[in-house]
Amino acid sequence: MMRVFLPLLLALAFAGPAQAHKLKVFAAVAGETVSGYAFFIGGGRPQGAAWTARDATGTQLAGGDTDTEGAFRFTLPQGFASDLTVTVDTHDAHVASTTLAASRFDGAAPAQSPPASAARPPTAAPATMGPSTDPQQLAAVVDAAVARQIEPLLERIEALDSRLRFVDALSGIFLIIGLAGGALWLRARRG
Repeated sequence: MMRVFLPLLLALAFAGPAQAHKLKVFAAVAGETVSGYAFFIGGGRPQGAAWTARDATGTQLAGGDTDTEGAFRFTLPQGFASDLTVTVDTHDAHVASTTLAASRFDGAAPAQSPPASAARPPTAAPATMGPSTDPQQLAAVVDAAVARQIEPLLERIEALDSRLRFVDALSGIFLIIGLAGGALWLRARRG
């Protein structure tokens, strides 16, 4: 019986610290600026870790080292409309990436102007629209407001997603131990 549980206990002893120190990257877009940070699942942020931002073709757009909070920030080129991957490398076997879809950038979906035949004569601006009725300006204001509100939620989801994977793996291991214990108990009762 000890032969069965000793390898399992050793696997559990080494699995915990490896998962608890896994590196993750969070990034958000606000207008032309991408900002974010790297963090370890068990807590803490890598200081002075190298980071790079690359477009879908692999061309490097920006790079540098994380600050004392593990954070990075850079400005996108004008009209950027590609997926963006930010990779953080601590140079001690911890490398993590996150990809921001092209749809999250302003340049990804330029507004279509209506055809000339659909143009209407100018009318007075409704009082509820405020000082500007330009649909592009209004869309930009709404997008910025929504991005500010969702950013903390995306950050929290990223952190919880990592924890769930660890809990799921641990639950599976304890299920196997429980089933093995039940099988051994039945075997002992029969014998």
